[in-house]
Amino acid sequence: MAKARPHRSHPDRTPLAEWIVGGVGLLVALAMLGVLLGEAVTERGSPPILTVAAGPATRTPAGWLLEVEVRNGGDVTAANVEIEGELGRETAGATLGYVAARGSTRAALIFRADPRGGGLELRATGFESP
Repeated sequence: MAKARPHRSHPDRTPLAEWIVGGVGLLVALAMLGVLLGEAVTERGSPPILTVAAGPATRTPAGWLLEVEVRNGGDVTAANVEIEGELGRETAGATLGYVAARGSTRAALIFRADPRGGGLELRATGFESP
């Protein structure tokens, strides 16, 4: 003989924990949607603001290797950033793939003379919009 199932007077209810987890998931999804929509409708922000700062210099067989840090203080990423250093009559340059918005990256310039002696000028000379 088959056992009879007990008769329930009310249907199964969703557990409270399931409602809480579902509510938290909904709030997270709505927050992410709000952030994405906010980014889509706001202004593009300030253009790349590039600064180049000298780091340590090291003597190598090829000359003096000067480490530099390139910072982007703007709200937009800069691509193919060209930097240049002048030391007296000597000029050295490098191209960086990109410098992220509000970020920085490092590069190196190679000089024949010791750049620690003074007279060094560093600058970004150009970039592209990605």
